[in-house]
Amino acid sequence: MKTHLELANLFKEIDQWDTIGTDTQYRILEYPDEVVIIFCPSNSKADWKINFAFPKKPYKQMPTPFYVHGGFLEEWKKINDFFLKAAADFDKPITLTGWSYGGAMATLCYEDFWFNFFHARTNMRLITFGSPRVIGAKNFKSIANRFEGAVLYANGSDVVTCVPPAVLGFRHVRKLTRIGDKLGLVGLFNPKKYHHIDGYIESLGETNE
Repeated sequence: MKTHLELANLFKEIDQWDTIGTDTQYRILEYPDEVVIIFCPSNSKADWKINFAFPKKPYKQMPTPFYVHGGFLEEWKKINDFFLKAAADFDKPITLTGWSYGGAMATLCYEDFWFNFFHARTNMRLITFGSPRVIGAKNFKSIANRFEGAVLYANGSDVVTCVPPAVLGFRHVRKLTRIGDKLGLVGLFNPKKYHHIDGYIESLGETNE
């Protein structure tokens, strides 16, 4: 299976993305030992309009109620049937990965697969780079086990990993794995250095991930 550094490098190697929903870009890549579903970061104003919304329940009549960022959820609901149908016949381990906005989509894709494909739960992994917060903090403990083993990278002072603010009721699904420089207030104003995938690739190379 691909290393985390190899997954990060895919964002530079892929020169043509498929588009679905409002403007979500992705690729489904099949390798001999795994299927990688990769979600691209925002490249339009339409994507970032999704980023400002409050937590909502993702399903009706939920046996285990929890909450999801309403904007990301709205976009995911437009496209989830496509990915559920695509994944239904996968007989290999599945890797969900995304950078920035794509990390939010990868997180929701992972949760949807976990909920719908009981047989695949032990053969999935979630790796994100510079992802914003996606899940509501309320009742999160009841579903925290779904994300065991997920790796959420935050490079230095990547400001995108700090939004939406925790004070609005959001949290990351796992403790962030910090790489590169230490988090600092001044660095939050330098997204080009810390949020770009080049920064993640450089920092991951230093950690040999």
